[in-house]
Amino acid sequence: MKRRGAKNDDDEILYLSVCSDLRKNIIISLKEGKKSLSELRSELEISSTTAIHALRELEKYNLTSQGKDKKYVLTRIGKIIALKLMDFSAAAEVLKKHERFWLDHDLCGIPEHLLVKIGWLKESSLIQINALDIIKTHNTYVDFIKNAKWIKGVSPIFSSDYPVVFKSIIERGVSTQLVLTEAVFKKAIDSVGIEAQRHAMRNYPYEIFITDEDLKVAFTVTDVFFSLGLFTNYGIYDTTLDLISIDERAVKWGLELFEYYKGRAKKCEL
Repeated sequence: MKRRGAKNDDDEILYLSVCSDLRKNIIISLKEGKKSLSELRSELEISSTTAIHALRELEKYNLTSQGKDKKYVLTRIGKIIALKLMDFSAAAEVLKKHERFWLDHDLCGIPEHLLVKIGWLKESSLIQINALDIIKTHNTYVDFIKNAKWIKGVSPIFSSDYPVVFKSIIERGVSTQLVLTEAVFKKAIDSVGIEAQRHAMRNYPYEIFITDEDLKVAFTVTDVFFSLGLFTNYGIYDTTLDLISIDERAVKWGLELFEYYKGRAKKCEL
């Protein structure tokens, strides 16, 4: 019978992996491949005694093992733990790196399964926009999307110059899919006319999906670029901050977010 207050094996593995920087670093180091004691000692700048003690603890719970060549390696369980540790580390880094962005904005527009993958945005940057930089920032955005092979976007907001920008892109045959609110779609129709909108949708790889949700997120994702905007905690869309990335994992994150909203919207037929 397990004594009162004793940790179960799951708790022990969690404790061993997360609550010790040394053991965590050993696991992540061994993710690269098998290593000798001297290699671990040199890389982590620790003594042999310290390393051996930590390795014995990890081996006790079948996270590492030592081969006949005396080198240490992760077990299959250890490899899975290493992946989760790296994912947790990436999430912690992106949350700390852009701490005010996450704290000051409404995150309800990001589904839980993508909040879990927030570490995929590790290689991202925040663009601070002010009145003097709006044109410069807009031009940077246009430069990214005009060279894209495909474009997908979700928007609860409307900018008067976007119809012109997207018209030139769509007419070049760039596959474009947009999820828009009813209000934004009506604005687009009022801006270009229903016949022009119908012509574009019938003659180019251009699709619009309409949602009746109260969207709390605006973003664009292409084959090489991701840009994310959020609403403040006071319900106002923040035009002063965009999170952007050209990292492959961020693009995949953005693509998953788009598919989430596309699946909840209805394709527009004009």
